[in-house]
Amino acid sequence: MREFEGQVAVVTGGGRGIGQAIVAMFAGEGAEVHSVDFAPQDGRTGDGVHRHLCDIADLAAVERLFAGIGAAGARVDVLVNNAAAVTRAVPITALSPDEWHHTMAVNITGTFNVSRSAIPLMGQGGRIINLASTFAHVGSPGRVAYATTKAAMLGFTRSLALDLAGAGIRVNSVSPGGIATDRLIELFGSEQAAEDYLAPLHPIGHTGKPADIANAIWFLASAKSSFMTGADLLVDGGYTAQ
Repeated sequence: MREFEGQVAVVTGGGRGIGQAIVAMFAGEGAEVHSVDFAPQDGRTGDGVHRHLCDIADLAAVERLFAGIGAAGARVDVLVNNAAAVTRAVPITALSPDEWHHTMAVNITGTFNVSRSAIPLMGQGGRIINLASTFAHVGSPGRVAYATTKAAMLGFTRSLALDLAGAGIRVNSVSPGGIATDRLIELFGSEQAAEDYLAPLHPIGHTGKPADIANAIWFLASAKSSFMTGADLLVDGGYTAQ
């Protein structure tokens, strides 16, 4: 039997990169997957994945999404809050208020909106997994908005874990290091350029792959991590150990 056979998983930011790998992992392990993204998603008809177009910063839209999932009789077993906005790497004086507010709206308010709407569909044994970052643990020049939201994600995870412990719902987070996603490749211009710059920054000697994060999500969503809640799992090739 596959690990998540008969379970329902909701993944935000599921249309590309790390989110796409997480969606594929859950689908491959037998779950009914709801992939949520702000942009239209590519996918095969009949692959068992339900793809939803939704701006998670819009509470009304998120509530409609989960009302639809609930109306279809689905109980949510796993929620992965992966969606995130990334600003330009610039000093705070060059960062516009609109960029700041957009990052907060998606990364923090969006996670609040989705979690708040999903929890009524969860029960004993439910799991929420939030995507933080190494930048939640260490600073990074030009990343004040993004780093602020990811540090906030750790506090959100710990406090929500305490709120939901009595209901039997576990809440944990994952902090990825440099992961070779399409977004990173676009930033550097090519996969090789990204690797050349980032690999020396990670003691393990190379960047990670989206599947590395999907594997960490598998662990936190599985019974193998049943004694974990309020924890953050660093999957960063040793970046924060330096």
